[in-house]
Amino acid sequence: MPKHRAFAVSVPASSANLGPGFDAVGIALDLRVRASVEPAARFSLHFGGTEVPSHDGYADAILAAMRRIDPKLPRVKMHVENAIPLGKGLGSSAAGALIGLAVASQARGETLDRAMLAHHICAIEGHPDNALAALYGGAVIAASSHADDCIRIEAPRDLCALVVVPEFDLATKEARALLPDRYDRKDMVYQAQRASLLGAALASGSWKSLACAMHDRLHQSYRAERVPGLAAALAVKAKELVGIALSGAGPSVLAIVRSDAPWRGIARRLEACFADAGIPARAHRLAFASRGLLVRGLTS
Repeated sequence: MPKHRAFAVSVPASSANLGPGFDAVGIALDLRVRASVEPAARFSLHFGGTEVPSHDGYADAILAAMRRIDPKLPRVKMHVENAIPLGKGLGSSAAGALIGLAVASQARGETLDRAMLAHHICAIEGHPDNALAALYGGAVIAASSHADDCIRIEAPRDLCALVVVPEFDLATKEARALLPDRYDRKDMVYQAQRASLLGAALASGSWKSLACAMHDRLHQSYRAERVPGLAAALAVKAKELVGIALSGAGPSVLAIVRSDAPWRGIARRLEACFADAGIPARAHRLAFASRGLLVRGLTS
């Protein structure tokens, strides 16, 4: 990498599924992991920010993604400032892997090919929901990484997210292991109805339909056994609440409210659902992110 080519990369957090959109629907959140990159004699990776990894798993994921682009790590100093809670169902793994892919591509002097990045990040994640929401921003409905199988929808500006984050981690692999191998037909019909309504509501801006559209029978009830307080949180009703769901594999909860609505009361109620189950939790009000992966040059 030429000495004058310092650059920065950032990727948003994301919430997947939104209830019935299992492995298909994701939406970007205005909370980012950022990497600043500058030339160096040898490769190095350093972490900072409000959510510093407590073990090597996050770094290993970034490095594995970089090696998909080039087995030889670039001669750069890479400093990652992470604000996305790890292991909380907010797309941290997708964001970290996408940071690695983008830094490796940019360090090679290549024009970032979004289709190529989509292919790699979906292969790493195993599903397109968080992956493509992080890459493209907005809301994404996708069957695969292929552009023809993915529809991006602008992030809703009149809505915002209340992300309620309990103080424990839940690995995606563990959360998936809780799901059954077979489902009743009536549950699959229920799921298809809500998933179809979810896609239509997101595309049309018919927010009054989201409360029904975000119901689910495929995964949330099964994961509730590992997320104390989840069932109570999903049952909360309030006029300010547009829709609510487990965020990704959990344990965080995504509540959608109108941007101009009072939110602290509903946030306290959701935090209390976890507190009553013996789990401290904190609600964060976030905008939805209209932009996904961002790359910009830095002056040397």
